[in-house]
Amino acid sequence: MRPVLLHIGDTQLHAYVLAQVLGYAVAAAIGVYLARQDGRDWRDIIDGIIVIVLSAVLGAKLFHTLFEAKGHVLSDGTIATGLWDLLREDPWHWARLFEPGFVFYGGVVVGTLMGLVFVLRRAPDDDPLAVGDYAAPGFILGGVVVGRLGCLLAGCCYGKPSDVAWAIHFPVSHETHGVAVHPVQLYDVAFGVLALVVMALLYKKKRFGGEVFIATLSAYATWRFFSEMFRGDGDRGVWLGGTLSTSQLVSLSVLPVLLLTWFALYRRSQRGYPLGAAPPDEGAAPAEE
Repeated sequence: MRPVLLHIGDTQLHAYVLAQVLGYAVAAAIGVYLARQDGRDWRDIIDGIIVIVLSAVLGAKLFHTLFEAKGHVLSDGTIATGLWDLLREDPWHWARLFEPGFVFYGGVVVGTLMGLVFVLRRAPDDDPLAVGDYAAPGFILGGVVVGRLGCLLAGCCYGKPSDVAWAIHFPVSHETHGVAVHPVQLYDVAFGVLALVVMALLYKKKRFGGEVFIATLSAYATWRFFSEMFRGDGDRGVWLGGTLSTSQLVSLSVLPVLLLTWFALYRRSQRGYPLGAAPPDEGAAPAEE
């Protein structure tokens, strides 16, 4: 654990912030490469990256503010009991993008939605989900792998106490008080590496635009639901008496939508219909030649 990597005068370089910057840079670089391979226009690529990155950062901060407000230490030393306490103390908390406190899933949800909106507005006839295929590898490598290594260094997103042989220890001053815990961050890194291998194989054999993107988000939603069971940081937001976390609720919400979308697009691809095209009227007479 090394939350602060470097001191430059009075300025501290936090491991988590550096991981976030590197993660977005890696994701953007991969997206540019794949988009250019398909002959996409430079201006569209750069504009899209700006929209998606800014939306993802803001979305991650908004989710943190909405779902992790409880437990914040206020200026008078009291503990916030919910969103209202936090915003009454700090109404601009959601806009403090250079301070710790982000929810990765929030960045995924908001970044994806705004990316789809951008493509639909910039190129209404384009396939927005196919464009999403460019973002999938960067999402895993930059967001999951690099991001979770930053979490490990920062000591956040830690696991539950465990006596498994591969358990890790944080310092006694950490919230875990030096007790052995599941290395959940490394579990996520391992998932990310495996997902990249599968994604590389799928990318070459995808049957329709957006298949890699949908498969990646579906795999992550499934994995995240189960990995949350090993998490021990209660301030991430838990609901229903501690039964489900915020991320598990998001997974349960988005996974059915993703699977239904994949099934619909797969059936359309098997019938040979391009995305957005209406199936022909089977009862109509054939066109004259």
